[in-house]
Amino acid sequence: MKLKTRFLATLAALPALAFALASCSAVGVLNGITPSSSFDRDKNVSYGDLDRQRMDIYRAATPRPDAPVMVFVHGGSWSEGDKNIYKFLAEGFTKEGYHVVVPNYRLYPEGRYPDMVVDTGLAARAAAELFSGQPVVLVGHSAGGYNVLMAAMAPDVSGLKTCSTVAGVISLAAPTGAYPMKDAPFTTIFPGRLEGDDAPLNRVDGPLPPMMLVNGLDDTTVGPKNAEALAAKLEAAGLRVESKLYEGMNHTDAVRVLSRHFDGGSPLKGDMLSFLAGLPTGPDYCAR
Repeated sequence: MKLKTRFLATLAALPALAFALASCSAVGVLNGITPSSSFDRDKNVSYGDLDRQRMDIYRAATPRPDAPVMVFVHGGSWSEGDKNIYKFLAEGFTKEGYHVVVPNYRLYPEGRYPDMVVDTGLAARAAAELFSGQPVVLVGHSAGGYNVLMAAMAPDVSGLKTCSTVAGVISLAAPTGAYPMKDAPFTTIFPGRLEGDDAPLNRVDGPLPPMMLVNGLDDTTVGPKNAEALAAKLEAAGLRVESKLYEGMNHTDAVRVLSRHFDGGSPLKGDMLSFLAGLPTGPDYCAR
């Protein structure tokens, strides 16, 4: 027990990049000490024909009645990251009765805008079909947060019938277009540099489901201005949005604290569960 406690303290202190990398042994140990009793997992379920169009399905052992399916999309600057390292996150919600789907998507250099949005839409549609037409809640961190925002806000790109499929969206430390892209490889991944219709900020032009926008005030990778600017624009359009800014939270804390081993250190997970509990029940999830 003392060894486990020391490990968790060490993991909590890891720099953001080390925690995020799929090769990080600390994340592997965290997954190893995360129990599997709250779910049954189906790995590498296809939602398309390409190699990265695969997802893991975590079916809650004791599902919450009428709950939406959570589709969590990983971060990694659209050039790295993998579904395989997120057991710790999925278990944090399957133990609350939510089915969780974790897809991969095309990454740079093979994948460039709008491929990540197309793949997120395909995965969300596949999840809704797998769970008998249940609505989905799109959740994403960092690059994945961008993906889920755009999947819901740009149905012309994602192919999603947003108002009849997506009950809500939670973006964790997501780029929204508050800052233009200036550096490689982002200027290649996004030729529009998040200054046009490739930016969530420029997609507030139609009915949308409720959104929860999260940033840490200590996030120096994707600053809080991203959530603040998008929330202000959604509010001005009369759309339902919750903006949550957390003191002392850095970029990867937004996913770390969703593990059962760290959720006592932040109100984020409880706020997410409250948001989920208050979502509309349909059939029109965009109804105000």
